[in-house]
Amino acid sequence: MFNFTHDGHVHTPFCPHGTKDPIELYIQAGIEKSLQSMTFTEHAPFPRSFIDPVPNQDSAMSIDLLPEYLDTLQRMKQHFKDVIDIKVGLEVDLLPHLEEETIALLEPFAPLLDEVILSQHFLYVDGTYMPIDYSAETFDELVTALGSFENVMKAYYESIERGLGFPWENINVARIGHIDLPIKYQKNYEWDRSHVKEEEERLLLAIADRGFGLDFNTAGLRKPDCGEPYVAGLAKSANRLNIPFTLGSDAHLANDVAAGFDLIAQKKATFL
Repeated sequence: MFNFTHDGHVHTPFCPHGTKDPIELYIQAGIEKSLQSMTFTEHAPFPRSFIDPVPNQDSAMSIDLLPEYLDTLQRMKQHFKDVIDIKVGLEVDLLPHLEEETIALLEPFAPLLDEVILSQHFLYVDGTYMPIDYSAETFDELVTALGSFENVMKAYYESIERGLGFPWENINVARIGHIDLPIKYQKNYEWDRSHVKEEEERLLLAIADRGFGLDFNTAGLRKPDCGEPYVAGLAKSANRLNIPFTLGSDAHLANDVAAGFDLIAQKKATFL
């Protein structure tokens, strides 16, 4: 069920909110941890009409850097081909009301992409894009705007479900990233997952219908207010629908490549 020799969610120095660790350092970390393959999934450029709402406007790389990013990874793929399989990818934001613009922007680059993760980092609330995972403070503004933690979870699931109606296969989307990202701050709130089961199940059915997989994202283990992998709470339901999982560290520094994979290996039976 889990391939522990592949890290399917890895960032790079092209990430404006990450570290400057060279790509070679990420790859070397993967080799040292006995990986056979890695997918680099840098945050894809936003459509020009989208204004990044986080203070430093550093959520994604510039469109001007995308050709250099892709060229760099193609060179890494060739350089390390006898040691490790490097896959070229992106983490594309699902931006409500800008789905078509996003696909149109990235479609010319699709032939250069092995696989893409589709993730949501912003919710559209009353005409405004609000960040989900920027900080505990901005997340609390989202909870206040929607009325409860459960309402944020419902809105998150429903937004992804609506977004799946667009032709993401045109840019080689393979899986949905951190499908329950709001749990990054779950320990700050009293909430009951059973209250969002209807929305959760409906989304998983939509994902299964589209043939997408799920990012089994270990970054949640490294977040003190989360304490579990993203998707862990939905894993049994997803598994019953035969939705495939791809382990991903969501590493933004080289040392985090394959982080948490050992814990998942020890406890995999509890997730499925």
